[in-house]
Amino acid sequence: MAVDHLLELGHRRIACITNAALTYTAAADRLAGYREALATAGLAAAPELVEAGAFDAESGHRAMTRILERARPDAVFVASDVVALGAIGALREAGLRVPDDVSVVGFDDVPLAAYFDPPLTSIRVPAYDLGLAAGHALLDRIQGHEVPLRTLLPTVLVARSSAIPRALRQ
Repeated sequence: MAVDHLLELGHRRIACITNAALTYTAAADRLAGYREALATAGLAAAPELVEAGAFDAESGHRAMTRILERARPDAVFVASDVVALGAIGALREAGLRVPDDVSVVGFDDVPLAAYFDPPLTSIRVPAYDLGLAAGHALLDRIQGHEVPLRTLLPTVLVARSSAIPRALRQ
């Protein structure tokens, strides 16, 4: 959904910073979604545009710095809002403006995302419902009931000012 949004805005050199090492299912799934969205649009996922984050802003800063040493994306999907905060800092240190030079979309829609500078476009995860589903699955398992291997909950794109159409770039 995040990468589709960036593609709809006209971006083509889209970087990806995962939220964690790829040994974590969520990180691997989000990277797979990034690659799938690009492939559906007829674009290849360039290895120089992908880096792993590690759950914190500092890792986002390091990952974005490494990407910028190799390439210049016009947008970046960061698979965690916290990691995105560090990536935005690295973009600024490189003299790039968000969103005027590089659009950024995060993931999780943490409460502070609306107050980032600029406010961060993000994928909202229903955190309460996620916890509720996990609790129900745990109780069912304790009682010896079958539990699905996976439960998918709906997510929503929350568009804010960190991502703009490529055509509006100054």
